[in-house]
Amino acid sequence: MEKQREAYDFIQENTSLLAEFSILIFVFASMFSIGLSLVVVSWIATVEGSIRLVGQLFFVGSATSLLFSIFAGVVSDSRNRLSVIRVGQGLRVFAVLVLAFGTLAAPTKIPWLFAYTFLFSIGTILNAGALDGIIQKAVVEQRRMKLSIRVSIGRQVGMFLGTGAGGLLLHHLDAGWSICVMGFLMVLQLFIIQTVFSAYQNGPQKRSVEIFQAWKHGVSVILRDRKLSLSIVCIGLFFSTSQMANVLVPGFVKDTLNRGSDVYGLLETAWAVGGGAILATAATQSKIFSKAHYELILLILVGILMVGFASLRNVPLLMITYALLGGMFALGRALCDGHVLVLAPNEEVGRIRATTTMIVSLFGMLIYIAPTLIGVSSTIPYYILWGLFVTTIGTVMLLILINKNQ
Repeated sequence: MEKQREAYDFIQENTSLLAEFSILIFVFASMFSIGLSLVVVSWIATVEGSIRLVGQLFFVGSATSLLFSIFAGVVSDSRNRLSVIRVGQGLRVFAVLVLAFGTLAAPTKIPWLFAYTFLFSIGTILNAGALDGIIQKAVVEQRRMKLSIRVSIGRQVGMFLGTGAGGLLLHHLDAGWSICVMGFLMVLQLFIIQTVFSAYQNGPQKRSVEIFQAWKHGVSVILRDRKLSLSIVCIGLFFSTSQMANVLVPGFVKDTLNRGSDVYGLLETAWAVGGGAILATAATQSKIFSKAHYELILLILVGILMVGFASLRNVPLLMITYALLGGMFALGRALCDGHVLVLAPNEEVGRIRATTTMIVSLFGMLIYIAPTLIGVSSTIPYYILWGLFVTTIGTVMLLILINKNQ
C-alpha cells in the first residue's frame, strides 16, 4: 500500500512538473511572437503612416479587447476551456496569415494591419481566461505564486528574444522572416494545447448562461475581496506604462532621437532584459512575495522612471532607464498576477481575468487615441504627465492602505 502511494505521488508530481513546464513554453512562445509583432507592426505603421497610425492600431486592439472581454470571460467560465483556448489560438494563427498577406502581397498594408490587430486581440482575450483556469487545475495553490514569477520570467525572456529578433530581422532582412517565425510559434502553441492542456479541460460545461448576469456575479466576487480588487487595478496601471511605451517609443526614436530601427530594437530588448533580470533576482527572494503593498511601491517607482526617461537623450542611459522600467513593470505585474491566481475562485477566474482585460483596455484606449486627438508634436509631455499620474495614484492608494492598517 505504501509503495502504491509513493508511486502515485511520484506520478502526480511528474505530471504537475510537465504541466508547469508546458505552461512556461506556451507563455514563452506567445511572448516571443508578441515581441516580434510589436516591433514589426509598430515600425511598419510608423514608416507607412506616423505615430498616429501606431496609436490607432493599439487603440483598435484595446477597444476590441474591451468589447469582447465580457463575452470571453463568461465563455471561459461556462464552456469547456480546452475548446475555448483552441478557438483563441486558431484566431491568432489566422491573424498571422492575414498579416503575412498584408505585409508581403497586398498593395497597401494599412487595412491588413488593422485586420491583424482585431483578430489577434480576440484570440488573446479568449486564451487569457481559459489559460488561467487550466493553470489553476494543473498547479496546486501553494505553487501558484512561484509559478507566476517563473511565468513572468518566461514572458520577459520571450519578449527579450522576440523584440531583439524583430529588430535584427528588420535591420538585416525584412518583415517576412519575422512573420514566418511567428507562424511557427503559433503552431507550437497549438501542439501544447492539444497534447498537454487536454488533461485539464474538465472545467464548467454549462449549456446556457445569461451573459450579463454571469458577468455581474463575477464582478461582485472581485468587489468583495479588497486584495483581489487592488491587484486588478494595479495590473491596469502597470500595463498603462507598457502601453505608453508601445505607442510612443517608435516616434521618440524616429523624431526626437533621429535614430533608426536598430535603436528602437535595442530599447525594446533593454525593456525585456531588465524585466528578466529583476524577475530572476526576485525568484530567489521569497520574502518579496509576502511584503505588504510591495506592488504599490513598484508602481510609484515606475512613474518616477517614466519622467526620468523623458528627460534623457543619451542612448546608453535611455537603455538603462528603459531596462529598469521593464523590470519594475514585470515584477509588479508578476506579483499582481500571482495574487489573482491564488485569490480567484476557479469557477470565476475567466470573468476576473476579463475584468483585468477591461481595465487594461480602458487605459490603453485613452493612451492610444491621445496622439490622434491631441497631436504629437513631441512625445515628451505624454511620458511626463502619465508618469506623474501613475506616481500620484500609487502614492494615494499606498497612504490609504497604510492608514486603514493602523
